[in-house]
Amino acid sequence: MTSKRITRHDARILALSALFCWEVGKLDPEDALAYLLHELSSEGAEPRSLAANADYAERLVREAVRNVTAIDQAIEEVSEGWPLSRMPRVDLSIMRLAVAEGAYVKGAPIEVVLDEAVELAKEFSSHASPRFINGLLVAIFGKMGCAGIREKG
Repeated sequence: MTSKRITRHDARILALSALFCWEVGKLDPEDALAYLLHELSSEGAEPRSLAANADYAERLVREAVRNVTAIDQAIEEVSEGWPLSRMPRVDLSIMRLAVAEGAYVKGAPIEVVLDEAVELAKEFSSHASPRFINGLLVAIFGKMGCAGIREKG
């Protein structure tokens, strides 16, 4: 039996899932992440890649939860006419994850963070969400003074 290698993208999916459980189900995000990691492990995920990327997912969740007030404020400042309460919960979770990674995780390249957020939106949200999320994140990171960011075409 071949083990499935867990990637950084998978770590972001795990973190997104935990944040979504927190937002929608009011579950503790760290408990949700622990459950998801246990499931991956029992399904035969390759242990070394699982361990490395589990740490990254935990870091993303921890930073998103710890900084949710500032993150939500940053989102609200650029989302003219779109209060957080009107946004699809998965879109909000994707943006919280991306802002947490881009603003609070050292060494996360903003271009990669933007690209990953758009990919997550394509995988888990509506047809219009990737463009919406990208536009808001470009504005947020631009206000933060991140150099070299541009909208993903």
